[in-house]
Amino acid sequence: MAHIAIFLMPERGHVHPALGMIAELVRRGHRVSCPVPAQFTAAVRECGATAISYETTLPRELPESLYVAAQLALVEAESVLPQLEAGFRDDPPDIVLWDIAAWAGGVIARRLDVPNLLLESFLTSNEHWSLGAAVVPARTFDPDAIKFFTRVHGFVGSSLPEFVAGARRRIALFAREFQPEGDTFDERFAFTGPCLTERAFQGTWEPPDDRPVVLATTSTQVCSDAARGMPWRLVTRGSVHRPAANVETHDEVPQLAVLEHASVFVTRGGMAGVMEALHHGVPMIVVPHMADQRLNGQRVEELGLGVVLDTVTKEGVRSLVSQLSSDSAISARVKDMRRMIHQSGGSALAADVVEEELAR
Repeated sequence: MAHIAIFLMPERGHVHPALGMIAELVRRGHRVSCPVPAQFTAAVRECGATAISYETTLPRELPESLYVAAQLALVEAESVLPQLEAGFRDDPPDIVLWDIAAWAGGVIARRLDVPNLLLESFLTSNEHWSLGAAVVPARTFDPDAIKFFTRVHGFVGSSLPEFVAGARRRIALFAREFQPEGDTFDERFAFTGPCLTERAFQGTWEPPDDRPVVLATTSTQVCSDAARGMPWRLVTRGSVHRPAANVETHDEVPQLAVLEHASVFVTRGGMAGVMEALHHGVPMIVVPHMADQRLNGQRVEELGLGVVLDTVTKEGVRSLVSQLSSDSAISARVKDMRRMIHQSGGSALAADVVEEELAR
Protein backbone atom coordinates (compact mmCIF):
# COMPACT_ATOMS: atom_id res chain seq x y z
CA MET A 1 0.00 0.00 0.00
CA ALA A 2 0.99 3.65 -0.24
CA HIS A 3 3.05 5.92 1.98
CA ILE A 4 0.97 9.08 2.56
CA ALA A 5 2.41 12.21 4.17
CA ILE A 6 -0.05 14.64 5.74
CA PHE A 7 1.10 18.13 6.77
CA LEU A 8 -1.27 20.06 9.03
CA MET A 9 -1.16 23.50 10.58
CA PRO A 10 -0.32 22.76 14.25
CA GLU A 11 -3.53 24.14 15.66
CA ARG A 12 -6.52 22.28 17.12
CA GLY A 13 -8.91 23.50 14.44
CA HIS A 14 -6.67 22.17 11.67
CA VAL A 15 -5.49 18.88 13.19
CA HIS A 16 -8.74 17.55 14.67
CA PRO A 17 -10.87 17.80 11.47
CA ALA A 18 -8.39 15.57 9.60
CA LEU A 19 -8.14 12.79 12.20
CA GLY A 20 -11.01 10.74 10.80
CA MET A 21 -9.45 10.80 7.33
CA ILE A 22 -6.09 9.74 8.77
CA ALA A 23 -7.71 6.86 10.66
CA GLU A 24 -9.60 5.73 7.55
CA LEU A 25 -6.46 5.74 5.39
CA VAL A 26 -4.68 3.64 8.02
CA ARG A 27 -7.67 1.29 8.22
CA ARG A 28 -7.38 0.76 4.45
CA GLY A 29 -3.80 -0.37 4.90
CA HIS A 30 -1.85 2.76 3.99
CA ARG A 31 1.17 3.99 5.93
CA VAL A 32 0.52 7.55 7.05
CA SER A 33 3.22 9.93 8.29
CA CYS A 34 2.03 13.13 9.95
CA PRO A 35 4.47 15.80 11.20
CA VAL A 36 3.08 17.51 14.33
CA PRO A 37 4.42 19.24 17.45
CA ALA A 38 4.41 17.29 20.71
CA GLN A 39 0.94 18.38 21.82
CA PHE A 40 -0.67 16.55 18.88
CA THR A 41 1.34 13.32 18.81
CA ALA A 42 -1.18 11.42 20.95
CA ALA A 43 -4.03 12.38 18.61
CA VAL A 44 -2.11 11.25 15.51
CA ARG A 45 -0.89 8.01 17.07
CA GLU A 46 -4.41 7.16 18.22
CA CYS A 47 -5.36 7.08 14.51
CA GLY A 48 -2.61 4.54 13.81
CA ALA A 49 -0.38 7.00 11.94
CA THR A 50 3.28 7.82 12.57
CA ALA A 51 3.69 11.16 14.32
CA ILE A 52 6.90 12.94 13.29
CA SER A 53 7.75 15.48 15.96
CA TYR A 54 9.04 18.97 15.21
CA GLU A 55 9.31 22.34 16.93
CA THR A 56 6.70 24.94 15.98
CA THR A 57 7.14 28.71 15.88
CA LEU A 58 3.44 29.55 15.98
CA PRO A 59 2.11 31.47 18.99
CA ARG A 60 -0.55 29.97 21.21
CA GLU A 61 -3.03 32.62 20.05
CA LEU A 62 -3.26 33.43 16.33
CA PRO A 63 -3.83 37.07 15.27
CA GLU A 64 -7.11 38.46 14.01
CA SER A 65 -5.68 39.45 10.62
CA LEU A 66 -5.25 36.72 8.01
CA TYR A 67 -2.47 38.76 6.42
CA VAL A 68 -0.53 38.73 9.69
CA ALA A 69 -1.37 35.02 10.10
CA ALA A 70 0.09 34.42 6.62
CA GLN A 71 3.32 36.07 7.75
CA LEU A 72 3.43 33.69 10.71
CA ALA A 73 2.73 30.76 8.37
CA LEU A 74 5.77 31.70 6.30
CA VAL A 75 8.03 31.86 9.37
CA GLU A 76 6.65 28.50 10.46
CA ALA A 77 7.25 26.94 7.03
CA GLU A 78 10.80 28.29 6.87
CA SER A 79 11.49 26.72 10.28
CA VAL A 80 9.72 23.41 9.65
CA LEU A 81 11.13 22.62 6.20
CA PRO A 82 14.74 21.94 7.30
CA GLN A 83 13.45 19.87 10.24
CA LEU A 84 11.50 17.52 7.96
CA GLU A 85 12.84 17.54 4.40
CA ALA A 86 15.77 15.15 4.86
CA GLY A 87 13.57 12.54 6.53
CA PHE A 88 11.09 12.54 3.67
CA ARG A 89 13.89 12.38 1.10
CA ASP A 90 15.10 9.21 2.83
CA ASP A 91 11.56 7.82 3.06
CA PRO A 92 9.64 9.50 0.23
CA PRO A 93 5.83 9.50 0.25
CA ASP A 94 3.72 8.40 -2.70
CA ILE A 95 1.44 11.41 -2.19
CA VAL A 96 1.43 14.51 0.01
CA LEU A 97 -1.62 16.13 1.57
CA TRP A 98 -0.98 19.60 2.94
CA ASP A 99 -3.07 22.06 4.85
CA ILE A 100 -3.60 25.45 3.20
CA ALA A 101 -1.55 26.96 6.06
CA ALA A 102 1.20 24.27 6.11
CA TRP A 103 3.33 25.41 3.18
CA ALA A 104 6.33 23.20 4.00
CA GLY A 105 4.27 20.19 2.89
CA GLY A 106 3.61 21.70 -0.52
CA VAL A 107 7.28 22.59 -0.94
CA ILE A 108 8.40 19.06 -0.03
CA ALA A 109 5.89 17.58 -2.51
CA ARG A 110 7.21 19.84 -5.26
CA ARG A 111 10.86 19.10 -4.49
CA LEU A 112 10.25 15.35 -4.38
CA ASP A 113 8.06 15.57 -7.49
CA VAL A 114 5.17 13.62 -5.95
CA PRO A 115 1.45 14.35 -6.39
CA ASN A 116 -0.14 16.54 -3.78
CA LEU A 117 -3.61 17.43 -2.56
CA LEU A 118 -4.73 20.48 -0.60
CA LEU A 119 -6.67 20.21 2.66
CA GLU A 120 -9.05 23.12 3.26
CA SER A 121 -10.11 24.11 6.78
CA PHE A 122 -11.16 27.58 5.61
CA LEU A 123 -13.87 28.45 3.12
CA THR A 124 -12.36 27.84 -0.30
CA SER A 125 -12.12 29.95 -3.45
CA ASN A 126 -12.76 29.82 -7.19
CA GLU A 127 -13.47 32.38 -9.89
CA HIS A 128 -16.94 33.02 -8.44
CA TRP A 129 -16.08 33.49 -4.76
CA SER A 130 -12.78 34.31 -3.04
CA LEU A 131 -11.91 33.95 0.62
CA GLY A 132 -9.14 36.51 0.22
CA ALA A 133 -11.45 39.10 -1.28
CA ALA A 134 -14.02 38.45 1.44
CA VAL A 135 -11.77 38.80 4.50
CA VAL A 136 -8.48 40.47 3.57
CA PRO A 137 -8.67 44.26 3.13
CA ALA A 138 -7.31 45.58 -0.15
CA ARG A 139 -3.65 46.46 0.34
CA THR A 140 -1.45 48.87 -1.46
CA PHE A 141 1.86 47.20 -2.22
CA ASP A 142 3.87 49.01 0.43
CA PRO A 143 7.52 48.00 0.94
CA ASP A 144 6.66 45.56 3.74
CA ALA A 145 4.07 43.76 1.60
CA ILE A 146 6.46 43.59 -1.35
CA LYS A 147 9.17 42.19 0.91
CA PHE A 148 6.76 39.58 2.31
CA PHE A 149 5.50 38.34 -1.06
CA THR A 150 9.05 38.28 -2.40
CA ARG A 151 10.01 36.03 0.53
CA VAL A 152 7.00 33.81 -0.19
CA HIS A 153 8.00 33.52 -3.86
CA GLY A 154 11.55 32.62 -2.89
CA PHE A 155 10.38 29.96 -0.43
CA VAL A 156 7.67 28.23 -2.47
CA GLY A 157 9.26 28.84 -5.87
CA SER A 158 6.34 30.74 -7.41
CA SER A 159 3.61 33.19 -6.56
CA LEU A 160 1.38 32.00 -3.74
CA PRO A 161 -1.73 31.54 -5.95
CA GLU A 162 0.30 29.50 -8.45
CA PHE A 163 1.75 27.41 -5.62
CA VAL A 164 -1.70 26.62 -4.23
CA ALA A 165 -3.06 25.90 -7.71
CA GLY A 166 -0.37 23.24 -8.13
CA ALA A 167 -2.36 20.84 -5.96
CA ARG A 168 -4.24 18.30 -8.07
CA ARG A 169 -7.44 18.51 -6.02
CA ARG A 170 -8.79 20.09 -2.86
CA ILE A 171 -10.42 18.25 0.02
CA ALA A 172 -12.69 20.71 1.83
CA LEU A 173 -13.43 19.51 5.35
CA PHE A 174 -16.91 21.05 5.40
CA ALA A 175 -20.19 20.72 3.54
CA ARG A 176 -20.68 22.16 0.06
CA GLU A 177 -23.92 23.76 1.32
CA PHE A 178 -21.91 25.86 3.81
CA GLN A 179 -19.60 27.20 1.09
CA PRO A 180 -20.76 30.49 -0.49
CA GLU A 181 -21.54 29.85 -4.18
CA GLY A 182 -21.01 26.18 -3.40
CA ASP A 183 -22.73 24.95 -6.57
CA THR A 184 -20.12 26.71 -8.74
CA PHE A 185 -17.21 24.52 -7.55
CA ASP A 186 -16.25 21.71 -9.94
CA GLU A 187 -14.92 18.18 -9.44
CA ARG A 188 -11.50 19.44 -8.36
CA PHE A 189 -13.16 20.29 -5.02
CA ALA A 190 -14.32 17.42 -2.82
CA PHE A 191 -16.58 18.75 -0.05
CA THR A 192 -16.33 15.87 2.41
CA GLY A 193 -17.74 17.50 5.52
CA PRO A 194 -15.87 16.98 8.80
CA CYS A 195 -13.79 13.81 9.08
CA LEU A 196 -14.60 12.79 12.64
CA THR A 197 -13.38 9.84 14.67
CA GLU A 198 -13.15 8.77 18.29
CA ARG A 199 -10.92 10.99 20.44
CA ALA A 200 -9.82 8.92 23.39
CA PHE A 201 -6.99 11.41 23.95
CA GLN A 202 -9.61 13.94 25.08
CA GLY A 203 -11.40 11.59 27.45
CA THR A 204 -15.10 10.90 27.71
CA TRP A 205 -18.07 12.84 29.05
CA GLU A 206 -21.64 12.09 30.08
CA PRO A 207 -24.17 14.57 31.47
CA PRO A 208 -24.61 14.06 35.22
CA ASP A 209 -28.31 14.99 35.09
CA ASP A 210 -31.09 15.77 32.63
CA ARG A 211 -30.59 19.54 32.46
CA PRO A 212 -29.96 21.02 28.98
CA VAL A 213 -26.26 21.39 28.20
CA VAL A 214 -24.53 24.50 26.86
CA LEU A 215 -20.94 24.18 25.65
CA ALA A 216 -18.75 27.32 25.68
CA THR A 217 -15.16 27.35 24.41
CA THR A 218 -14.87 31.14 24.34
CA SER A 219 -16.03 34.02 26.57
CA THR A 220 -16.11 31.42 29.32
CA GLN A 221 -16.17 33.78 32.31
CA VAL A 222 -19.16 35.71 30.96
CA CYS A 223 -20.90 32.46 30.05
CA SER A 224 -20.21 31.13 33.54
CA ASP A 225 -21.72 34.24 35.09
CA ALA A 226 -24.70 33.89 32.75
CA ALA A 227 -25.24 30.26 33.79
CA ARG A 228 -25.58 31.09 37.48
CA GLY A 229 -29.16 30.33 38.54
CA MET A 230 -30.20 29.12 35.09
CA PRO A 231 -31.87 25.74 34.43
CA TRP A 232 -29.03 24.50 32.21
CA ARG A 233 -25.54 23.08 32.70
CA LEU A 234 -22.54 24.92 31.25
CA VAL A 235 -19.43 23.01 30.15
CA THR A 236 -16.39 25.21 29.49
CA ARG A 237 -12.69 25.04 28.62
CA GLY A 238 -10.22 27.05 30.69
CA SER A 239 -10.28 28.69 34.10
CA VAL A 240 -13.35 30.41 35.53
CA HIS A 241 -13.48 32.56 38.67
CA ARG A 242 -16.03 31.34 41.21
CA PRO A 243 -18.03 29.02 38.93
CA ALA A 244 -21.62 28.26 39.90
CA ALA A 245 -22.70 24.75 40.84
CA ASN A 246 -24.06 24.15 37.33
CA VAL A 247 -20.75 25.06 35.62
CA GLU A 248 -18.07 22.49 34.68
CA THR A 249 -14.58 23.62 33.73
CA HIS A 250 -12.06 21.47 31.87
CA ASP A 251 -8.47 21.98 30.76
CA GLU A 252 -9.38 20.08 27.59
CA VAL A 253 -13.05 19.67 26.71
CA PRO A 254 -14.00 16.35 25.07
CA GLN A 255 -15.85 18.42 22.51
CA LEU A 256 -17.49 15.72 20.42
CA ALA A 257 -18.74 13.92 23.53
CA VAL A 258 -20.26 17.12 24.93
CA LEU A 259 -21.80 18.16 21.61
CA GLU A 260 -23.70 14.85 21.53
CA HIS A 261 -25.75 16.24 24.42
CA ALA A 262 -25.57 20.02 23.84
CA SER A 263 -28.46 22.36 23.10
CA VAL A 264 -26.30 25.40 22.27
CA PHE A 265 -22.58 25.93 21.47
CA VAL A 266 -20.80 29.22 22.21
CA THR A 267 -17.78 29.22 19.88
CA ARG A 268 -15.31 31.52 18.15
CA GLY A 269 -16.52 30.13 14.86
CA GLY A 270 -13.54 28.22 13.51
CA MET A 271 -14.60 25.88 10.72
CA ALA A 272 -13.80 22.77 12.76
CA GLY A 273 -16.04 23.74 15.66
CA VAL A 274 -18.83 24.95 13.37
CA MET A 275 -18.88 21.67 11.44
CA GLU A 276 -18.70 19.57 14.61
CA ALA A 277 -21.67 21.46 16.05
CA LEU A 278 -23.70 21.07 12.86
CA HIS A 279 -22.74 17.39 12.60
CA HIS A 280 -24.45 16.99 15.99
CA GLY A 281 -27.34 19.30 15.18
CA VAL A 282 -26.39 22.07 17.64
CA PRO A 283 -27.13 25.77 16.95
CA MET A 284 -24.39 28.30 17.72
CA ILE A 285 -23.59 31.63 19.26
CA VAL A 286 -20.50 32.70 17.28
CA VAL A 287 -18.12 35.14 18.97
CA PRO A 288 -15.41 35.60 16.30
CA HIS A 289 -11.78 36.52 16.93
CA MET A 290 -10.16 36.05 13.51
CA ALA A 291 -11.40 37.28 10.15
CA ASP A 292 -12.21 33.79 8.85
CA GLN A 293 -14.20 33.07 12.03
CA ARG A 294 -16.26 36.19 11.45
CA LEU A 295 -17.00 35.04 7.92
CA ASN A 296 -18.04 31.61 9.21
CA GLY A 297 -20.26 33.30 11.77
CA GLN A 298 -21.88 35.42 9.09
CA ARG A 299 -22.51 32.25 7.11
CA VAL A 300 -24.04 30.59 10.20
CA GLU A 301 -26.36 33.58 10.57
CA GLU A 302 -27.22 33.74 6.84
CA LEU A 303 -28.22 30.07 6.85
CA GLY A 304 -30.27 30.45 10.03
CA LEU A 305 -28.07 28.12 12.09
CA GLY A 306 -27.28 30.54 14.92
CA VAL A 307 -26.21 34.11 15.58
CA VAL A 308 -23.06 36.24 15.61
CA LEU A 309 -22.38 38.11 18.85
CA ASP A 310 -19.80 40.90 18.89
CA THR A 311 -20.28 42.06 22.48
CA VAL A 312 -20.74 39.26 24.99
CA THR A 313 -22.80 40.06 28.09
CA LYS A 314 -24.42 37.92 30.74
CA GLU A 315 -27.89 39.04 29.69
CA GLY A 316 -27.13 38.51 26.01
CA VAL A 317 -25.92 34.94 26.57
CA ARG A 318 -28.98 34.08 28.65
CA SER A 319 -31.34 35.51 26.05
CA LEU A 320 -29.67 33.79 23.11
CA VAL A 321 -29.40 30.40 24.85
CA SER A 322 -33.13 30.58 25.50
CA GLN A 323 -33.87 31.67 21.93
CA LEU A 324 -31.67 29.13 20.14
CA SER A 325 -32.75 26.19 22.26
CA SER A 326 -36.47 26.86 21.71
CA ASP A 327 -36.74 28.30 18.16
CA SER A 328 -38.37 25.64 15.98
CA ALA A 329 -37.32 27.32 12.71
CA ILE A 330 -33.64 27.38 13.72
CA SER A 331 -33.93 23.78 14.92
CA ALA A 332 -35.35 22.70 11.56
CA ARG A 333 -32.57 24.44 9.61
CA VAL A 334 -29.87 22.97 11.85
CA LYS A 335 -31.34 19.48 11.40
CA ASP A 336 -31.40 19.99 7.63
CA MET A 337 -27.73 21.01 7.61
CA ARG A 338 -26.88 18.04 9.83
CA ARG A 339 -28.48 15.76 7.25
CA MET A 340 -26.46 17.39 4.45
CA ILE A 341 -23.23 16.99 6.43
CA HIS A 342 -23.95 13.33 7.14
CA GLN A 343 -24.52 12.80 3.41
CA SER A 344 -21.31 14.59 2.39
CA GLY A 345 -19.13 11.49 2.69
CA GLY A 346 -16.77 12.39 5.53
CA SER A 347 -13.68 10.28 6.09
CA ALA A 348 -14.64 7.64 3.52
CA LEU A 349 -14.97 10.19 0.71
CA ALA A 350 -11.71 11.92 1.69
CA ALA A 351 -9.89 8.57 1.60
CA ASP A 352 -11.53 7.75 -1.75
CA VAL A 353 -10.17 10.99 -3.22
CA VAL A 354 -6.66 10.19 -1.99
CA GLU A 355 -6.82 6.69 -3.46
CA GLU A 356 -8.16 8.02 -6.76
CA GLU A 357 -5.15 10.32 -7.04
CA LEU A 358 -2.77 7.50 -6.07
CA ALA A 359 -4.22 5.40 -8.89
CA ARG A 360 -3.64 8.08 -11.56
